[in-house]
Amino acid sequence: MKTFFNIIIILFLSTLYFRGYSQSFLQDSTISISGLILSDKQKEPIEDAIITIKRTRRGVISDSSGVFHIQILPKDTLVISSMGFEMIQWPVPAISDPNFPPFFKIYLKSQAVPLKEVNVYALGTYEEFKEEFVKKKLPPMKKKGEGFKLSEAQMLEIKLKEQARTPPNVVAGLVGIGKKIFKKKKKPQPVFSSEVSFLHQQMLQEKFNREIVTNLTGETGNKLEQLYAYICKNSDFTYLDSELDIQTKILELYKEYKLDPEKANSSLLQLNKENKIPNHLRP
Repeated sequence: MKTFFNIIIILFLSTLYFRGYSQSFLQDSTISISGLILSDKQKEPIEDAIITIKRTRRGVISDSSGVFHIQILPKDTLVISSMGFEMIQWPVPAISDPNFPPFFKIYLKSQAVPLKEVNVYALGTYEEFKEEFVKKKLPPMKKKGEGFKLSEAQMLEIKLKEQARTPPNVVAGLVGIGKKIFKKKKKPQPVFSSEVSFLHQQMLQEKFNREIVTNLTGETGNKLEQLYAYICKNSDFTYLDSELDIQTKILELYKEYKLDPEKANSSLLQLNKENKIPNHLRP
């Protein structure tokens, strides 16, 4: 009797287990459905509509005819959106026969998207555009030397700082002797073609000319020529020097010139006699 009762209990529990398993299997089995996305007013197919499963965010895109195919689970919800239409959430209806699911038609409402106002101006033909472009005038260019012009007070401050960093005479003498002993040999200067040399002269003349000397010192006329000759003799400017270094040197030589004008006059006489400038500068 006891054995018979145990057999009945086992059969009952087995029935419940297989019934629940079959229901969960039906619930978890995927179903392949198809549908057509249409606009609600024109009833026209919507191309490239995005159909995603809300549960997994996995989805597909409708073809040029608005048709889509997707695999889902029962009781899934589809999220459907497209440009110019309102996004909807579409619960999948109950499907009686998963082997032969119906073909669904889903309608989307159109949505107007306001755009910002745009002003359009006519420029005429290409020839008219070129003519107007040629007539345009460029803004005047600033002189390069004006941005680096230093006042006498600034030059004096720089000189005082250099003097403060200068060691005593004995130490300076020893340092100078050491520099002469261990002075490195200068590397041979490269030889440029005439075109490149002319370009270098043009670049240097933009940084060092009579106009810049006049702006820095205020000298004009015969004194300007004497000062210019004195600077040419006692300097060795190249196109590689910066404008700041050149102008600083000009102001230093100008102070020397004011202290000993006769030396400057002798420099001018020597230049007139030899008809050349010691370095590669030309006035």
